[in-house]
Amino acid sequence: MNSEESFFERDLVLIGAGHSNCLFMKMWAMKSNPSLRVTLINPDPISSYTGMLPSLVAGLCTKSDAQINLFRLCRAIGARLIIDTVEKIDKKKSQLICKTGRIVNFDLLSINIGSNSIPLINGFKEFGCSVRPLAAFQERWEKFLESVYRKSSPVICIIGGGLASIELSFAMDIRLKKTGIENFKIKIFEKGKAFGKLNLNQQSYLKTKAKLRKIEIIENTIIKEVSNNGLVKKNGNLVHADFIVSCIGPQPNDLFKKSKIENRDGFVSVDSTLRVIGFQNAFAVGDCTNFPSQDVDKSGVYAVRQAPILFKNILKLVKNEQLVQFKPQSDYLKLIVYEGTSAIFLRNGIAFSGKWVWSLKSFIDKKFIKNFKKLSEMVTRDIQNTGNNSKQMLCGGCGSKVGNVILESSLRKLSDLGSKHIVSKIGDDAAVIKINSSFQALTTDHLRSFTKDAWLQSKITAIHSLGDIWAMGSDPEIALTNIIIPESSNDIQKRTIEEIIDGANSVFGAEGVKIVGGHTSLGKEIVIGFTLGGFSKKQPKTVDKAIVGDQIILTKPLGSGVLLAGEMRFEGEGQDLKNLFDAMSKSQSSIAKVLSRVANSMTDITGFGLAGHLLNIVSKSNVGAKIFLDQIPVYPGANNLIAKDIRSSIFENNYMYSERMIIKTTANTDILFDPQTSGPLLATVPKGKVMGVIAAGEKLGFECKVIGELTNGKPYIEVL
Repeated sequence: MNSEESFFERDLVLIGAGHSNCLFMKMWAMKSNPSLRVTLINPDPISSYTGMLPSLVAGLCTKSDAQINLFRLCRAIGARLIIDTVEKIDKKKSQLICKTGRIVNFDLLSINIGSNSIPLINGFKEFGCSVRPLAAFQERWEKFLESVYRKSSPVICIIGGGLASIELSFAMDIRLKKTGIENFKIKIFEKGKAFGKLNLNQQSYLKTKAKLRKIEIIENTIIKEVSNNGLVKKNGNLVHADFIVSCIGPQPNDLFKKSKIENRDGFVSVDSTLRVIGFQNAFAVGDCTNFPSQDVDKSGVYAVRQAPILFKNILKLVKNEQLVQFKPQSDYLKLIVYEGTSAIFLRNGIAFSGKWVWSLKSFIDKKFIKNFKKLSEMVTRDIQNTGNNSKQMLCGGCGSKVGNVILESSLRKLSDLGSKHIVSKIGDDAAVIKINSSFQALTTDHLRSFTKDAWLQSKITAIHSLGDIWAMGSDPEIALTNIIIPESSNDIQKRTIEEIIDGANSVFGAEGVKIVGGHTSLGKEIVIGFTLGGFSKKQPKTVDKAIVGDQIILTKPLGSGVLLAGEMRFEGEGQDLKNLFDAMSKSQSSIAKVLSRVANSMTDITGFGLAGHLLNIVSKSNVGAKIFLDQIPVYPGANNLIAKDIRSSIFENNYMYSERMIIKTTANTDILFDPQTSGPLLATVPKGKVMGVIAAGEKLGFECKVIGELTNGKPYIEVL
């Protein structure tokens, strides 16, 4: 679905990327309602498929095999993705209050936030690890494996004696043996009877299988404390453990109690249509709910089967039609990883294992993930079939900037800057006007949409625009807005503008900047720009004051251009993009103040990449530069995309800078020409001041890197 062709009238917000909401989005791609703007809010950029966690733990599949990339899913269906956590639902105002402080409005709501497995045991949060959320558990598991020596005898203790515990134990057993570790122990602790929801035949079968794998099941044992040494039982005895996991079963999220929404023991109450009790416009599905029928376990199986009902009922609610009921089955098939080529079959009181059971499980699991990957493949094919290939695809952010060759030609048409008030020159980051003994810096910048999250785009655009003021050594004070939003209903327009202003104020407020006016209009997509004014009593930092011997410093990595270009093409990892947005959202005000006190020249790296902006300094200062490619920090994932020949729209124009460079390395230098959005500050600093900058940067949370130095010679860049 092409959202640019839709006229949005109402907001449908999905809280949480559980199985039901993800499947809803897949169905939405096939038969959507163009009047609804769909937004997914989730704290992580991926959704883990519970069915494949054991295979992932066992090392039988990769992360990409077991995870849904939410950036790709949302782009494929034209939805907004907000990486955040909803902390409160305001029913009266139909608003969601997020962890970041932002507010998201909704007309319809679907809640699928899952649950956790954190027990109320002293010390667990500090020394234990919950199996939920799955992505966080997997990361902890991998770190544990890295810390284990092959000749050691690690002890793993699992709290909770359900199906998840025994399957996790089997998976861990497989992985440890594959790693070459033999002398390990796995112990399961259950406060009552293990596998209590199964019949006696199935319980006995699983216990026999556990015994064959030397997995110890300890029943009727209460754990009262967790320490760095292990578990403390109710009787005071200590059980040594090197890795402690909780699989106690679903525990509620506190969202519903905080929001004063009807719940049972923290699980939100829904009726048989999955509608939240007390709401006309909200549904809830999956583990976070209390369904009226006792037949519904908090299992991914039921979450999957609720998705079609959720989809139908949301569309029916929009049309004011009668909702349909979810009718759960009384039992369901359970397939459990046992060995690398064998799995256990449980249903209707029957239990057995076999290779064909593993084949069945593997087929079902792979099909679930593959169906999501097909969405992006379909969109990619559609783009190619319409002749809109990746080379023609215009990037967002600074990747859509006009090339410098064209710009230089146009700049010759500018009027003479000769004036007693103007102290800056063409090529400086901002215009600087001297008024009496003060200097006023003026700049303007805007960014084409690189995310459908207007709040995030506004926040990043504000920081990106402030870069020019910081680079001049000025203190920003005022801002004017220039906003373009797509045509939509009055409510949607109002909400979008409010999100943009709120996102900008989350930055400007901390910097002491006041928005004093602006302009707003309608267009095909969101474009956000700011005109900024800053003031200083000191002479501005211009690009023509660099000195031979200065060290070249970057304040953060490169690679935003290729990562954003990759996301548009359904390439790259979700976590890499989240890390990028986090970095782009971080103000550089503090490190800019440090640099402005010691730097001879300073700029911020934006559309023309490192090569273009460094060449601007060496040309205006009439010096040369030597940089070391292996010392340049790069965002995770950027080099992988470069290796796949993914480039930003402006890359080819930027590559023309190579004519003024002497490249002596055989390594790929394309990162030097990658356009940056909210990019690093680049400063030339006297050698004796460098260590002070690095130390100050560490305290402020910036890993400043020395990437080269200025040399005596022609204004060229030598790349080593």
